[in-house]
Amino acid sequence: MTALILAALIAGMVPVEKVVAVVGDRPILHSEVEELLSESGVSLTHNYLEDFQTLEYLDALEQLVEEQLLVHAAIDAGYYPTDAEIQTRVDEEMANQPDQFPSGSDMAMEYREYFSIILGNRMAAQTFLGSRVQIALRDMPINPEVFLTSNVELIEDIVMPKHAGWIYMPVLPSGPDLDQAVDEIMQLREQILDGDSFEQLAIQWSDDGSAINGGALGVFGPGEMTPTFEDAAFSLEIDEISFPVITPFGVHIIRLDSIHDDGTIEASHILRIVSVDQMDIDNTMVTASALLDSIRSSDGVTFEQAARLYSFDKTSSEAGGDLGTVPLKLWLPALAEAAALIEEGSVSEPIFLPDAEAVVLLKIYDDSGEIDWSTYTDAELTGIVQQVIYQDTYSTIIDSLGKEIPVIYYMETDGDSAN
Repeated sequence: MTALILAALIAGMVPVEKVVAVVGDRPILHSEVEELLSESGVSLTHNYLEDFQTLEYLDALEQLVEEQLLVHAAIDAGYYPTDAEIQTRVDEEMANQPDQFPSGSDMAMEYREYFSIILGNRMAAQTFLGSRVQIALRDMPINPEVFLTSNVELIEDIVMPKHAGWIYMPVLPSGPDLDQAVDEIMQLREQILDGDSFEQLAIQWSDDGSAINGGALGVFGPGEMTPTFEDAAFSLEIDEISFPVITPFGVHIIRLDSIHDDGTIEASHILRIVSVDQMDIDNTMVTASALLDSIRSSDGVTFEQAARLYSFDKTSSEAGGDLGTVPLKLWLPALAEAAALIEEGSVSEPIFLPDAEAVVLLKIYDDSGEIDWSTYTDAELTGIVQQVIYQDTYSTIIDSLGKEIPVIYYMETDGDSAN
């Protein structure tokens, strides 16, 4: 946790280490960048000269610089929380980590002061940015679709509409834990088929929050669940119980409860959680790389053929992986970053999406196209406009603060510092 590392450094508990930037009078440490990268799932060499040259390192450093710019602006504008507000937040944060900070322990008391500094700054920055965004949102147009179609350059920069396609390959768990979970789920399925209550077994055995509701997941439509789960759920008959279904979350059995006229369904499940590990991720990356080699080979398969054969996203695989024109930056920022690095008409290297626990191959078509906003609901359009206004306000504030508050970078390449 960044706050802990910084606190330890301030307290002199570990040797003072590399300062990589200074914002105003506030240093940003190499350890803070490493911690942010680690939380994002980025593998590190822990060698400064190697790590800092990567795009991931530079992006993380820039994020910390921007956060500190907001803190400076918040303090100047008088948006600093009271001591009582800070202590309430500190209590909440420490209560969320009872193993690390047992109540009344010396460690808990020692770190309280440092938590107060870090969380106070964070609260100040959030309040400052929130106030500016609220002002901007007051002028939000009544007709969101008109706003989106009349601000082409802004939409291109913030939304990044691209005609894209993908091959979606979920990272699935493996090993003895998976085998045990499959056996358990099969036993539960047999009990249900023999007359035991699905709901009672879900309450007793399911590992997720739906257990309290007897496994009921409510109403959902295409694209709202992980593809392997969704494909199984939509293929069932009403009251049919699936065989074990493996997803990035573990092993499920699914019961289809009802089908609605609008194409949505209601379903229930029992889940035995099995977490994926780095080996599962690596294996999926290797599989995706081999598929990419075949696509790029003169005698291999086309992207469209590969998508139909190997993509787990059934809603797009039937169209050869074609997603249509989508708002990449708002949808999946990691895909937007990848799209910026590849030529139109080409296919990306494998991209790991930590939030989705999946690896994808992304294709950007030659015709970037325009988003048909008429296909979105009013609520979706309002949400998109709010995101656009937020991002535009944030960028404008950071650009302005960067001109007012000095920022110095210390990046070593061969033993020398560079600003």
